[in-house]
Amino acid sequence: MRRVHREQRVWTLVEVRGGPTAWSAAEEVWAGHSWSYSDEGTRGTGLTSELDDDPECKVFRVEVRVPGASLRAENEAEWRITRLAKTHVIEMYPRKQAALDRDREMPPRWRVHTTDHRPAEPTPEPSSRRERWARQWRRTITKWSERLGRYDTGEIVSGTEVDARALARLGREPGEEHRTHVDVRPLDGRDSGRTVHRREDDLERRLRWLAVGLVATATAAVLAGGSDGPLFWLWAGCVAAAFCVVVTMGGRLQKSGGEVAGRILAGCLTLFAVATALGWTPAGLSPGDSGLSKRQVLLGPLFLFVGVGINLLVRRWTGSGPIVWVGPAVLAAAIPVLAVLGKILHWAYRDELGLDADGVEASGLWEAASALKLLTLLSTLLLLPATWAIARHLHLLRPGGRTSTLGFGLTGIVLVLVAGTLGFESAEHAADELKRAGVNGRTPPSYFGIEPEWMCLQPTVPRAELNTKGGILRPEHPYIVFGEGQGGVVAWNAVAGDPMTIPADQVRTVPVGEKEGKTDCLKVR
Repeated sequence: MRRVHREQRVWTLVEVRGGPTAWSAAEEVWAGHSWSYSDEGTRGTGLTSELDDDPECKVFRVEVRVPGASLRAENEAEWRITRLAKTHVIEMYPRKQAALDRDREMPPRWRVHTTDHRPAEPTPEPSSRRERWARQWRRTITKWSERLGRYDTGEIVSGTEVDARALARLGREPGEEHRTHVDVRPLDGRDSGRTVHRREDDLERRLRWLAVGLVATATAAVLAGGSDGPLFWLWAGCVAAAFCVVVTMGGRLQKSGGEVAGRILAGCLTLFAVATALGWTPAGLSPGDSGLSKRQVLLGPLFLFVGVGINLLVRRWTGSGPIVWVGPAVLAAAIPVLAVLGKILHWAYRDELGLDADGVEASGLWEAASALKLLTLLSTLLLLPATWAIARHLHLLRPGGRTSTLGFGLTGIVLVLVAGTLGFESAEHAADELKRAGVNGRTPPSYFGIEPEWMCLQPTVPRAELNTKGGILRPEHPYIVFGEGQGGVVAWNAVAGDPMTIPADQVRTVPVGEKEGKTDCLKVR
């Protein structure tokens, strides 16, 4: 079963030119998209009586369905009509668009329960204190038993309290007598008559903006805590302004009533978010070490933005045309791309040191780890589809626009170059660290499975017969050895600053002691 996504409905007045043939073609196109429409006659008659007469133009009222947010949905309706006109070569023009309000109310829900268990009221009124206390106790026990659901009938009704009681008394079959021994109890807390609740979409939209305000306030608080001087006061002002905005939004969650409670709740949530972000303890409000850093507090909203954007992208493409070919295409390209990415960083590392692949290799697991690092750097590219999805959801981008396509393409190229530069910088940094370790005699760093180590190279043939490449072997000094390949033992010549290869049958590798690069190899056996 195909999943049906929520759509917005836009009332659109469409003018179709070209006579009966074009009118019939336009009706077929709208019917193919399951859009309801009505014929309003030729232009200048009926609904469009104030426009110029044109018997070759006919006006239709079309209910265009568009995905995305209700805000600016009329833009998407206009773009869809224009795109259909170009695709099907029909001269039709959107003349007027108005988004239809399809928001739903959220009536309170009630549980139906029986009332046969309620004790009968004593007649006459009890006179002694003991009897009055006993009556009050029975009422309390009965009240809480009903609230805990002991006498529920398994039915739920919705509406005002009066409507809920009337619905509870209705029979389940036509002609069935109304029940008298039933009542209702509130189920979701929306039964208060002192507040008027907002509609569903309106409330969800306000709650989302409230969450954005909480994140913005916490972010500004962390940035203020890590700043000094004028910058601190700038961020502190942003915190105060964001706090006031959040408290104001909290007071407007209900249509009427509940303003004070909403402001108090929003203020408490904001203070809790700020205290959590700064790592303050509830007792002394003293700064601790568990607070968020500037990097974390800036990456948090970024990850949230990407997550929301990718979710919107998947929702838009699920069950539609693009996912049918994009999904298999991505999976088909992923395997060779990952295989290439796993070798790029090792190739860059060997290139920095002038090494060949022979003898300086890493296992497939480490190649996968290096590919994961590059993918982590390339994950910034997810900003592009996320931004596109959010902009399309809010109807800020025209589908197929050349300017937006060019802008996203250039941004993608820049992000790829930045990610590649950062990846190559890691290989360059590891090579520089190894060169410094060779000079200072420190432990050489490993790099994604390439693990060089200090070794003493003891010749097994006379020194005059050594066939070394890249330098002269000095057996009294230790060398950083990368491994052994078909060409021989690959070592780093710190004096020349180049790699050196010695045939494996002409030298014996002996591990050094704790002194590593400062070991006297003449004493090592």
